[in-house]
Amino acid sequence: MPATVLVNFKNPVLARVCCTAVCALLLAACSTIDHPTLRAERAVTLAENLDASDKATFDAYARRPDARVKDQAAFEEMRRHLRSLYAGVTVAHSFLGRDHQFVDCVPIEQQPGLRNPRLGPLPLKTDPPRATVGQPVDESNVREGDKVPPIARREVADATLKAGVRDRFGSEMFCPPATIPMRRVTLDEMVRFTTLRAFLSKSPFGGKSDLDRRPDRPGQRDPADTDHYYARGVHFVDNLGGDSWLNVWSPIVAKSHMSLSQIWVVGDASPKQTVEAGWQVYPDKWSSDKAALFIFYTTNNYDDGCYNLDCSGFVQLANNIYLGSGFDRYSTPGGEQRGFNLQYKRGPDGTWWLFYKAGGDYITVGYYPHSLFGNGALATKSNKIAWGGEDTGSPTGCEMGSGALPSAGFGRAAYQDTIFYIDTQVVSQWADLTLQEIPSDCYKADISNFSTTRTRTHLYFGGPRCK
Repeated sequence: MPATVLVNFKNPVLARVCCTAVCALLLAACSTIDHPTLRAERAVTLAENLDASDKATFDAYARRPDARVKDQAAFEEMRRHLRSLYAGVTVAHSFLGRDHQFVDCVPIEQQPGLRNPRLGPLPLKTDPPRATVGQPVDESNVREGDKVPPIARREVADATLKAGVRDRFGSEMFCPPATIPMRRVTLDEMVRFTTLRAFLSKSPFGGKSDLDRRPDRPGQRDPADTDHYYARGVHFVDNLGGDSWLNVWSPIVAKSHMSLSQIWVVGDASPKQTVEAGWQVYPDKWSSDKAALFIFYTTNNYDDGCYNLDCSGFVQLANNIYLGSGFDRYSTPGGEQRGFNLQYKRGPDGTWWLFYKAGGDYITVGYYPHSLFGNGALATKSNKIAWGGEDTGSPTGCEMGSGALPSAGFGRAAYQDTIFYIDTQVVSQWADLTLQEIPSDCYKADISNFSTTRTRTHLYFGGPRCK
């Protein structure tokens, strides 16, 4: 069946912009795919899904309205990757997630991150460090009229699973001990990309997706990075990770494009290495127009790596949260401002750990093994860390953040708050951010550093469209 195209006219910023002919053209691209999974009439097992993929033909998939797989060879490479990803995996329980994607409870020792074809089988680590706590927040410095986001107005955007909750097929939306929830990767979503590399890459265009930054070149764009747009704050400092509270929205994004809010932890050397995490609207990837929790890594200047558990890389420990999940609620203009904390932290042995916190304590989601980074920069530390927004496209996705400019302030604009990095003595320090708006006539950011305002470091960012 053809995909149903839906367009959201409820966003007031977009409604104003749509008075122009230019935005009328953009709106034609800013649609949402009603993915077939949403219309599933029964629970489909992983074994059934893999069997159907084995029997699928390139000709049948290439005729799909959302398919972009470029040829038979690319199709076969996708299918081989799918089989490799689930090789030896035995799943006893599956459920339909809140984002209407099937989730499989995979035995923890069978997950892809422990079956790395380059590094060989890896041992499971179960000794995470504690998440680092930020400095005490002193609200006495906040004056009326300041743009400091009020902590008292924070609400939780929760992506965690709760025991006892059931999906519409009656299956419990929770994984038993010794298993981890893994959002099911399918051939249906892979063929929306031209190649396997494009599917695994940070953006639908493949290749580089970050800016080649050095302290002596703070505003220079990599010539290969022409399809990415940034509004963020960057701190060039030796660090062992960082943390922030991310205000969650679901901006309108064109098909085959993405928009995100995230933390970048970067080894800014040759080759560039990163671990990244945040929320992202990416309809082709997540089969949804809502923001999803995601992570990404690269060890070789964005020529390798992948999202979440889509390849061998990240090793998950938590059984109550899955990567690629949507949230229970989202921020609304003038209403509830919802979000969550994310933290990356390098452990004493060089492992990079990810922590998530909505309400309560930090959850240890999992880690990137030290061996993954070889002799690269992140094997020892990070020397750059950034917070903010990124969009892709030519033209770009229609909105970044909430779709409002930073000047709209709290309750309207997207923001990240209580931004700190972890220094080499494993102590939290307020970030001292340098503004990056690239290109300068595109999306915007408004930075407030503790060093100048004596209030916690935060930034507002975003906008209705680029150019």
